[in-house]
Amino acid sequence: MGIKEFFSNRSETGERHPNDALKTHYFKATKEQAFTEAKAVLQQHYKGEIVTNSPERGEFVFQVKGPKKALIVVTVVTVRAYRTAVDFSVSTETPLPVDFGYSKKVIETIYNDLKKKLTLIGTGISEQF
Repeated sequence: MGIKEFFSNRSETGERHPNDALKTHYFKATKEQAFTEAKAVLQQHYKGEIVTNSPERGEFVFQVKGPKKALIVVTVVTVRAYRTAVDFSVSTETPLPVDFGYSKKVIETIYNDLKKKLTLIGTGISEQF
């Protein structure tokens, strides 16, 4: 974990993220399957609720109520048939401008569980499509 990741209260995934664990993950699934599984994983691991739900846009926002409060934005995009990208943005509510890696750990936990439910094709591979 880099110092910047440790001393921040926000983490997000991306196509060219320098940390492999935070690169966009691609799954062999439909947009609907990935959307549903991402919701299920969040509801299984964290106490909270979905505050915004837009399946047609492939995005929802999950508010974690505890033990640490956080806001998780999930984006699901189908790039080709059965090639679906899942990205996250996690912002932790803390009195300090630092969450000591909590937001990064949330993303890693969600991706690890999604990999158990959906077939991972690869990470950060948009150039191959």
